[in-house]
Amino acid sequence: MSSGCASDGSASSPRLIIDDSVAGDFKALAVETWDRFLTVFQARSDCFGDVRLWATRSLNSRAAYDPDSATVTVRVPGTPAMLQSALVHEWAHHIEFQCEAHKDLRLAFLAAQGLPPDTVWRPDDAPANMPSSQWADIPSEQYAETMIEVVLGRRQIPTNARVTREAVRVIEEWAAGD
Repeated sequence: MSSGCASDGSASSPRLIIDDSVAGDFKALAVETWDRFLTVFQARSDCFGDVRLWATRSLNSRAAYDPDSATVTVRVPGTPAMLQSALVHEWAHHIEFQCEAHKDLRLAFLAAQGLPPDTVWRPDDAPANMPSSQWADIPSEQYAETMIEVVLGRRQIPTNARVTREAVRVIEEWAAGD
C-alpha cells in the first residue's frame, strides 16, 4: 500500500510515507526533495512527525495539506519544478500545523515581511477557491512560499506571494534551531 522513507534511516526522523498512487518518477523526486527538506530542518525534525503523500489527477489546486491526517495531496501530472515546489510548500504547512515551536517564528516572520504583529496568520474562514491575489496576502501562504526559497534556493514557479530576503533569513535561522 505505501512505503516509508527516512532521510538517515533513523527511527526518530520524520518519515515521508508514500502512497501507491504516487508513480515511480514522482516518488524519486519526492524522496530527493524530502531529503533536502530534512537537511534544512534537521534541528527542528523532532518538532514534526511523519507526513503522507498522495497523488491525484483531480484537485482544484496544485496541492493541498490536510492537518488532521498529515497528508499532502499533489495534482499530477506536473513538471518536476511544479511538483517539487508543491511538495515543499505543503510540507511547510505540515511543520506549521504540527510543530508547536512554529508559533515562536510567526512574529519574526511577520516583521520580516513588513506586516503588523497582529496580522492574522491564517484566516479561519478563507474560501477554498480564493483568488490568487487574496491567497498571496495570507502570511501562512507567504511563509510556505518562503520555505520554497529556503529549501530549493529559489522559487521555480512564480506566484504573487511576496517574499523578502529578511523572511528567508528568519526562516533559515529558525530552521537551524536559533
